[in-house]
Amino acid sequence: MKIRALAISFVLAWCALPALAASMPSDWWKAPGSLASDDAEWRAKYLQQKEVANAFAADLQASQKSGKGMSYLDQGGVSPSWYRPPLEVQPYPAKYSQKLYDLAYSAFLQSHELDEAYRLAFTAVQKRPDDRLWRQRLIEVAGWLGQREEVLRQLHWLAEHGDATAQAKAISLALTLERPDIVISMLAPAAHSRPLSDAEWKSLIYAYGQLGEPDRALKALDYALQRFGPRRYLLNQKAYLSYQMGDIEASLHALQRSAGQYGSDPSIAIEEARLLSMQGNYRLAFAALERVRAQATLEEVPFWQLYAVLAWELHDHDAALQAEKTLYLLGAANQYDLQRLVRLTGEKEPEAALSVAMLGWRKYHLPIFYFEGLYYAAAAKHWETLGQLLQEVAKSDPDGLRNFPAYWLALGQWANARLDYHLAGYAYAEALRRNPDDTVAENNLLWMLIDSGQLRLLRAVLVGNTAQPESALRDAVRNALERLNLNRQALYLPRDLAKVAPSARAPRLLNEASLWDSTGQTGLAWSLRRQAAWQSAQELRDMDGGDR
Repeated sequence: MKIRALAISFVLAWCALPALAASMPSDWWKAPGSLASDDAEWRAKYLQQKEVANAFAADLQASQKSGKGMSYLDQGGVSPSWYRPPLEVQPYPAKYSQKLYDLAYSAFLQSHELDEAYRLAFTAVQKRPDDRLWRQRLIEVAGWLGQREEVLRQLHWLAEHGDATAQAKAISLALTLERPDIVISMLAPAAHSRPLSDAEWKSLIYAYGQLGEPDRALKALDYALQRFGPRRYLLNQKAYLSYQMGDIEASLHALQRSAGQYGSDPSIAIEEARLLSMQGNYRLAFAALERVRAQATLEEVPFWQLYAVLAWELHDHDAALQAEKTLYLLGAANQYDLQRLVRLTGEKEPEAALSVAMLGWRKYHLPIFYFEGLYYAAAAKHWETLGQLLQEVAKSDPDGLRNFPAYWLALGQWANARLDYHLAGYAYAEALRRNPDDTVAENNLLWMLIDSGQLRLLRAVLVGNTAQPESALRDAVRNALERLNLNRQALYLPRDLAKVAPSARAPRLLNEASLWDSTGQTGLAWSLRRQAAWQSAQELRDMDGGDR
């Protein structure tokens, strides 16, 4: 009942959205991607993000196959373009003189003798280790020469001696050079003495991750949360690391603590719902999304995808349908969204189901969409569409679609609609050869033979079906027997008037009366006609509200 109320509130809020109401056509299935037409900016951003992600994935895959793009210290890898091997430096043997060294350094720079300037600064740092000026000069010339490891060493020294600017630069460079040990040596002690910034925490957690020690990162986060109090970024990082460690409960607790103290948003709700789903708590997961649904914009495709999945899982088909429509109209529905949308619309909107199935077939080329398209095209009597789908199966049939009885059933329906009875009979026979228990194909075959007057084939098909036909075949068998003038056999077929629609009972009785009359049973025929007249009178009274 609660879920039902949520679904109703969802639909009411949905209808109240002006952008949605303005852009959703009445025949919505005819315009996929229509919601994006009012906001091309976010659509372009969404597509660009997909392209960037795809390019990154492709580049990563290529790097893993070739060994390129990894650390320049790996075995057999290709060094980055910026890498320069360390310079072998022989310090100057003479004693240090401030004036002489300053003059020589200036002269080397002016004459562009950077190697000598580097050698001089290196010598000065060795002879005067506390001189920060020379360390800054060594950093400068080492940077020009690509000696990034030397730059890192000098920045690290300055950071350890209280230079905050040098520390930030050292951390950034250490991450670039994949020296997590240096990052941890600078930030781990600081995390115990003062609140780190979000950027510093990000660097520290990343460094622990490079060393494969997320447990140490979790301990540092727990200590900071306990000593300095809760912080949204730290709680979210704790949730992420706990999940990476396989502790779903701790991850969920951190997320819920963050949401309870700082408020939730669609991105947080998505993670909370996913964790709850892993525990099998689908109703709580759906409720987490429902709480922030009003904040979710059209741009947040992952939110609507998860919302649709959970609504489907809980059998809240109204909410699932609206979410799947959103994804469809945004042009962001994946193959599973399209499969659910076909199922959700098939009963009440078969034309919509047909259009969605066609889109799925064109986009993903999966047999499930092909056969859904065949089914709904035949059900809606869209013979042109059905013919187009049938013709799309190549002679080589690489997908093996002709191996399924559904293909031959659809071919038979299409051929029958075109009055090509020879092809229809062949197709129904193929469907029955692949599935002898297919009552739909057998029923269609019987009616086709009746309509086309192929009495010899009709008599052959009826063999074995006249005594106790299945309920799905009973009407076709009865009509076939009548068509063959086997009226007495038709009369003795089992019947169940309770399953016949009230409006069809009187015609059915009159038909049976005619059959009995043809066999000489005029009295029984007269009784059936009286019963049909009474049935018709009863229907008239019901239509008039019982006044007669």
